[in-house]
This record gives sequence, structure tokens and C-alpha cells, in this order.
Amino acid sequence: MECVALTGISRWAINDLISNGIKTMEIRSPYNFLTLLHTSPGDVIFLTEASAPDIVVGTSGLLATIKAIQVVTHRLIQTGADFYEEREAEAARAQLVLLGQGRVRSSKGAERGSPLVLVVDEVCYYDAG
Repeated sequence: MECVALTGISRWAINDLISNGIKTMEIRSPYNFLTLLHTSPGDVIFLTEASAPDIVVGTSGLLATIKAIQVVTHRLIQTGADFYEEREAEAARAQLVLLGQGRVRSSKGAERGSPLVLVVDEVCYYDAG
């Protein structure tokens, strides 16, 4: 299946998604934020610990369905005796539902400003015991 990739996801977040089957992640990384802006609820995405340049054929990760996406703005205010500074940062909250494990078959690549598109095979494990 063809899907976009969220890369550099922490092992803790991946394990939490595996354990609970559903997880809301707040994405602040510019690359992953941009990727989520190109998706919609119902889309399947690939999550991996690997960084985007390190994804090669055989890279493993998770397949998840996007249940909901929300873009939020964080406003940070810093003041002192002689200054006032206000900054804003945007993040995306994505609620993900685990589908299973996947392995990269091929990469369609990504141009600057667009998400990394991968062809991913679902990996099924069966217990014959």
C-alpha cells in the first residue's frame, strides 16, 4: 500500500501505540507537521523510529489509520523588567489507530516541501504454537 511516513518517532511513543492500540501524538517536528497537513482522517500512515534519510527498503515500522487531526497554536510569553516577547508555535495533534506492522518495499521519495511517500507491505506474524 502507498502511504506517507512520520519519521523519527520515539520508541516510547511507538510502544505506547502498540500497547494501547490508539494514541494521540502531538507533532512539532517541521517535517512531520508538514506531512500531517497533507493527510486526512481515514488515511493510512507509516510510523518509524528511523529518520527520513535513513529509510531504505526493508525499514520496519507501524501502520496506523488517522482517526482525527487537529492543528493547535501554542503562544509563549516571556517578560522581564525591560522586555516583553511573544512567540507562537504550531503543532498537529493526530489520533492514530494501530493497524499493524509494516515494512518498506520502495520509496517514491519526497521533494522539499512535500511528504515522503512509501510503498509499504503489511507484515503478518502468526503463532503456530
